[in-house]
Amino acid sequence: MSSAPSFGIDSPSGKAVIGKNVTVKGEIHSREELSIEGDVEGTIEMADHRLTVATNGNVRANVKARDIDVIGSIHGKVEAVDKIFIRKGANFVGDIHSAGIVVEDGAYIKGCVELSRQPARKQVLNGAIPEPARPSVQAV
Repeated sequence: MSSAPSFGIDSPSGKAVIGKNVTVKGEIHSREELSIEGDVEGTIEMADHRLTVATNGNVRANVKARDIDVIGSIHGKVEAVDKIFIRKGANFVGDIHSAGIVVEDGAYIKGCVELSRQPARKQVLNGAIPEPARPSVQAV
């Protein structure tokens, strides 16, 4: 039997990790939760799962995820189907489209924020113009 690496196998914890000494350039499509501790440049698509950018994580990408938890740094355009959390000490520069946002004291954020109850992709698919929604913004 060969001991060739296998790809596409779900991890037991259901969470993938890009380590702190790893750099990824290109596209990431994930069907499980993902934690980034290293550097990522490109695009990240995981609309049904949570993305965590850890303390040392540095992301320069356009991101689509169910939830996004930023503890490190993101530069780019992000779409969170549910919520984006920008934690104390985090650095976010770019545009946000989300149903909700939580920004902790001590976080840095620069860019445009668009909040809606329905994700952008559903608005386009339905062909409807969404009603103005009360934004879900929380300061912690």
